[in-house]
Amino acid sequence: MDPALQSLLQRYTLQSPEDHENALKEIIQYLALLGLWRSKIFEHSAFYGGTALRIFYGLQRFSEDLDFSLLEPTPSFNLKPHLESIRKELESFGFEVEVAPKSKSRDSRIESAFIKGRTHKNLLVIQAPKNQIQQLPRGKLLKIKVELDTDPPTKAGYDVKTLLTPIPFQVRLFSAPDLFAGKIH
Repeated sequence: MDPALQSLLQRYTLQSPEDHENALKEIIQYLALLGLWRSKIFEHSAFYGGTALRIFYGLQRFSEDLDFSLLEPTPSFNLKPHLESIRKELESFGFEVEVAPKSKSRDSRIESAFIKGRTHKNLLVIQAPKNQIQQLPRGKLLKIKVELDTDPPTKAGYDVKTLLTPIPFQVRLFSAPDLFAGKIH
């Protein structure tokens, strides 16, 4: 297994199939953030929501979405090149996923996409034990929603934090008070 994946996997207590599935989702989230950093999205946006709280502040609840907000209102912002960067990053670690924009049924300031893949196949990448994988429903899909608000909240504060794994990289995110206020709201 890739040493960077091994390093990420060591953060988890893996006793049940659900533990392995949650670890897989979160590892994919870390790698998606790395792909987004490589695409320079954090020059224009900030990470927020439950996953930001979990990754940067240790919130004890798994979160399945990656939420971002632009720093300045930009209705014409194009998320697609950034999604391609996520796909490339995940594939470089051996994951088989589709990263595709969600088609809008109505006009909205939110750009959405999904990272999707077969759970069983991607659990093999992190070397989950076969007996754990077999306990999950066959055909189960891994699905992580990616959302970007093109009309950011006014007066939000921002921090830049460094993640050290799989390589050192920086993520702009809402400040801790704004993250917690947003979650409470």
